[in-house]
Amino acid sequence: MRHATGRGMRRRSWPLAVCLAVALAACGSSNGSSSGSGSSGSTPTTIEDESTPTSGPPVPATVTDGKATVDVTVGTDDFTTTGGTRVVSVPKGTAVTIKMTAPDAEDYHLHGYDLEQKADAGKTSTFEFTADQTGQFDLESHLTEKTLLVLVVV
Repeated sequence: MRHATGRGMRRRSWPLAVCLAVALAACGSSNGSSSGSGSSGSTPTTIEDESTPTSGPPVPATVTDGKATVDVTVGTDDFTTTGGTRVVSVPKGTAVTIKMTAPDAEDYHLHGYDLEQKADAGKTSTFEFTADQTGQFDLESHLTEKTLLVLVVV
């Protein structure tokens, strides 16, 4: 009986080595993201999405009775027009209301919480949710792909 050794063995085993390397890389490449406030019984975790670099520290939102409201007027005081300084922080567990007003029709998306809203031109669109995940979350326009607000949950 002939045994595979030397160069012949190397030729036949390289596909196995490649498959093992790919499998190991896939096991270790979780981005840790989860969506929303599902009821799967698991504890919410920190979201590590590719966060937008900011030009200033987070400004704490006013929290009264566990609730915070953040108003954003697109084109006037949003993240892009303020040069990256529209960064607001809230404590974990806060009931958050974000009111977005834009001169044009918009589609908004709050990353990490996977919340979406549509707004008619000149109308206010409202996000309401509990900040149950820590991290930095970008609220963006689907139309312009610009960041409008960065929310930091601590």
